[in-house]
Amino acid sequence: MTEAAGRPPALRVADLIVAEGPEGAERILIAGLTVSVAAGEIVAVHTDDRASADALIQVLDGRRRAQYGAMAAGAHGRPRRVAPARPAGVTVVRAGQALPPGGSRPVVVVDATRPEAGPSGALSAEPAHSAARDGSGVLLVTTDADTAATADRVVHLNRRPEPPARTDPAQDAVRFSAAALTAAAVGSLTSAGVGSDRAALVARVLVDADVRGHFSHGVGLLPMYLDRLERGGIDPEAAPEWISESGPVAVLDAHGGFGQVAAELAAEHCARQAAATGLAAVAVRGNNHIGMLAAYRDLFVRHEVVGLVLNISGPSVAAPGAGRPTLGNDAVCMVVPRGDQRPLVVDFATGTVASGKIRHAAHRGEPVPASWLVDRQGRPTTDPEELDRGGAVPVFGGHKGLGVAVITEVLAGILAGGTVSPLVHKQRAEPDRPMDCSQLFLALSPAAFGDPPVDELLTVLSNAVAAGYPQGAPRVHLPEQQEELAEAAALDGGISVPLTVVERLGWTADRTPAVPDRTPAVPGGTR
Repeated sequence: MTEAAGRPPALRVADLIVAEGPEGAERILIAGLTVSVAAGEIVAVHTDDRASADALIQVLDGRRRAQYGAMAAGAHGRPRRVAPARPAGVTVVRAGQALPPGGSRPVVVVDATRPEAGPSGALSAEPAHSAARDGSGVLLVTTDADTAATADRVVHLNRRPEPPARTDPAQDAVRFSAAALTAAAVGSLTSAGVGSDRAALVARVLVDADVRGHFSHGVGLLPMYLDRLERGGIDPEAAPEWISESGPVAVLDAHGGFGQVAAELAAEHCARQAAATGLAAVAVRGNNHIGMLAAYRDLFVRHEVVGLVLNISGPSVAAPGAGRPTLGNDAVCMVVPRGDQRPLVVDFATGTVASGKIRHAAHRGEPVPASWLVDRQGRPTTDPEELDRGGAVPVFGGHKGLGVAVITEVLAGILAGGTVSPLVHKQRAEPDRPMDCSQLFLALSPAAFGDPPVDELLTVLSNAVAAGYPQGAPRVHLPEQQEELAEAAALDGGISVPLTVVERLGWTADRTPAVPDRTPAVPGGTR
């Protein structure tokens, strides 16, 4: 049924978003609910998820704060940001219970989610219908389809469009061993005219990201790389040129080639120089996307130096409270060798998440947490497609995160490249132009600092962090632990690549066997 014409509005809810869980790993309970209820009308909000229904009741009852959204009660109420306070004129009751005596009730919210409320007929009859007869607007929140059907209108909470039907759900993704995925990526690159050595390097960096669970920087980028090759944004034959190479600071011009080529050269030079002299820096300018920064960790580990890599990129991040993307989703990575153990690797973007994580969700047809993305009006959204419609990733950590972004811009942008992220060309929006981004590679030798007991002190630090959890530390409580789990899963079960990516690359079952093997995950990679 349509909304009753001519009746004044009793309740308006706009763009309501509610999530739970830690930032960056939230579960979306309410993904942008907009609903209005007219006086004397019953509108059912139906969901199959009890937790989502409970969250909506709690917000309407003033017992829970929404991440985003506005609500107003009454014909002349102005929608206000949802806060933990029940709006004036809203009464919340359990289905099957009588309305409290006395008082005007512009809006009655009926909680019809509890099994103990009775059969569905009773749920819808009282107090919803009696309240509507008295002129109240009634919002009936229910997990029961029959109850919802008794309302004048039904709004489905969190209903997503049905994905295209497939005969086999396993066809949504294809699993590869790391060796098979690397071979397939090399094949696509060499078929596009890339030399075999460069193709192997680019494929290694991409597959390394997939193995470590960072699919945003994996082979899902390959279709874009190939498009940029065809349109001129990447010069496959460009040779990096040293502008200066002697002394503690070196400068390398990438000349618009594959970012991985210049990055590998810079990391190797930086690590080797620091091992000899104690400290080194290499600036890379005129470059393209270099992939996951942690992919260059082995070079620092091999030379037993602490590495720090900073990178700027094209604007896709919004400052705190802003809606437009004006900053790069810049990246910072630290590598600390630890003898025979895995190195400590800290690798993060200055946005709440890397932009590629949002595009990976879009590849898979999945929503994203509301804290990951804002649309062109600055409103949180769970639709990953909004990123390429002018949306933005919020900077992480509010103004402190903005401070980290500015530090990265100064070091990797202004000093290393003579540029800043607003001047960098976005690789998807401008596939015919080199990004002209820049990186700064730094390395420090512990020997130059008197050989402090790095391993022992990192162990003290790790134990201190774990001891802060009274009930025992969770499985992932330090950097590199999540990656270790991902690598073990990739070795055991293979790497899942979205079918949309496989199809765009034209890979066939014969070229890309999906059966995992026990080949080391990444040739030459640190395990």
